[in-house]
Amino acid sequence: MLVRFYDRMITGLAITGGISLVIITIAIIIDVVLRNTGFRPSQSTSALVEYVMLYSTMAAAPWLVRNNGHIAITSFVERLPGSSRLFVGRAVLILCIVMLGLLSWRSGAVGLQMLATASVDMRSINIPSWVLYAMLSGGFGLMTLEFLRMLFKGHIYTGSEATH
Repeated sequence: MLVRFYDRMITGLAITGGISLVIITIAIIIDVVLRNTGFRPSQSTSALVEYVMLYSTMAAAPWLVRNNGHIAITSFVERLPGSSRLFVGRAVLILCIVMLGLLSWRSGAVGLQMLATASVDMRSINIPSWVLYAMLSGGFGLMTLEFLRMLFKGHIYTGSEATH
């Protein structure tokens, strides 16, 4: 039941990430049309677009990892003998897990520091700084979990397709 909830959450985040990209596309079009027709557009459009781009990236990234939509350089691995491919594939997954785990931890730690100091990201709109780091920490954390799932399920990159 918990796994099903997690799977649906990953899919839901990807969908909301995609929808948010559609919304900012519409916002940019409206902004440009208003500027070119002599009307005054909202001053907050560019700041909101930046925030939403961060959200959409962190929301969709775990789903992309799950569906092998992330960047993987396989040309080197494809040239290795079979046992070396498995070793390198596992090593790469472990490296991804460690690096993403560290990024999640560090962005979470900075976010807690921003929360404690009540820091605010001031642009055309003010947003508490911790919100930005929470998005980063959450996205990196979920990507860490997805790479862990790959490792535990035995999905190892060995070239043009994953081995189970």
